[in-house]
Amino acid sequence: MDSSTFQFPVIAPLVARHAEDAAFYWSQMDRARISPQFGFEKLQHFNRLQDAHLDGLTVAEPNGWPLALHVLERWRKAGEAFVCTLLAMHHVDQARLDAVLAVVRQRPDELLRGLVSALAWVGDQSNEVIQTWSDPKAESVAQVAALRVAAVRGPAAVAHLASPLATYLASPVPYVRAAACRAAGATDQSDIASLLIAALEDLDLPVRAEAAIALATLGHHDIALAVLQACVLSQAGLRASATGWYKMQSGRRLHRWTVKLALLTTPGASSAQDLLALLPPRSALTFAMAHGDLIHLPFVVEQMGNPEVDRYAGWVWQTLTGMDLAAAGWTIPEPAPSTHDSNQVITQTRLDADNGLGRPLHAAVRAFASTSPFFVLHGKRVLCGQELDLEHALNLLESAPQPVRFLAAHSFNGAGSVVRMNVCAPASAQRSAMNALSHMLAAKVAA
Repeated sequence: MDSSTFQFPVIAPLVARHAEDAAFYWSQMDRARISPQFGFEKLQHFNRLQDAHLDGLTVAEPNGWPLALHVLERWRKAGEAFVCTLLAMHHVDQARLDAVLAVVRQRPDELLRGLVSALAWVGDQSNEVIQTWSDPKAESVAQVAALRVAAVRGPAAVAHLASPLATYLASPVPYVRAAACRAAGATDQSDIASLLIAALEDLDLPVRAEAAIALATLGHHDIALAVLQACVLSQAGLRASATGWYKMQSGRRLHRWTVKLALLTTPGASSAQDLLALLPPRSALTFAMAHGDLIHLPFVVEQMGNPEVDRYAGWVWQTLTGMDLAAAGWTIPEPAPSTHDSNQVITQTRLDADNGLGRPLHAAVRAFASTSPFFVLHGKRVLCGQELDLEHALNLLESAPQPVRFLAAHSFNGAGSVVRMNVCAPASAQRSAMNALSHMLAAKVAA
């Protein structure tokens, strides 16, 4: 037998397992954006495992694709959408992309995230798809996907949109308008500001919020932040009344807007402290951490006495001050595993414990904080006990967990940034970006 023509048999269950496991590892990396235990080293490890399963699917081609698509049609999750989109982009197969879009169209709120992630994952290779799907005559789901990918990738990708952003900002579909606002915030087009200002009065809440984020990102803080704050408070109210999957989706949106509001609010702004009293405790703690002004520490310490968020408050304290509560002896010993209630409802409070967040010794931290040891850092943006300059931000990108890495990356993604740092990008792309940033900082110091 001629070995050059021999084809190994395809074991369908094994190939399907490759698709399921690749989706699993993407989902783990996606959830890591809020995980206090997931840093760059672990991300690299999961990325390697994911790549191994994706390689298995590629080697099984042309049989890998129909099996992966079957997994997507069966489970209908964002991770499976990511895997199928990545396979479709292997040779930019439009028929395969259309098949993925047909499934995503049925559940866009759940699946679009995976599709967008895959298109952003392949970088410049997605330019053709951005242009095709952003055609004003294309269906709205395709337009939203194209705009969201352009927003992630930045000005170079926005340039490949089939029409000017003004076209999408005038769309009758609110999802398209909101996605267009996201893309506008990723550009350096100052002439788009007037359209974004008009969008601040849109009837749709996400459109108003995304327009405010884009405007503030482009430098129009005064006119945008009040609107964004109102949107955050409205979203907090919507989440409080939501249930099930809708509560989770609403919480994801609330988290994103809260972090954006914090990052775009100048440290020392009096409105920041006023906002803490208006937000739900967990969102207020998220704002305090992302804002980075240590004037919020008394509020953080106060929340350590709230059993619903005490562990999270302890982690926010550590993230802001750089002080390890366990190392200082300021945590309460955990009960033995045998005493845990296996029937306990899974809440965010329980997830805090499952994620390894210690329960702080409230009285000890409060006594220490009463001496105001961090007064000199009030009015500054601080992470892990140091004012956040570019060198410190780069160090955090190397060593910190994903939520902190996201905050550090913001330092490098301002207007005119030469290197964009995306902590959700492939590990290899992140390593390249960090190396480039390191060289740029070294050259700046040398000069």
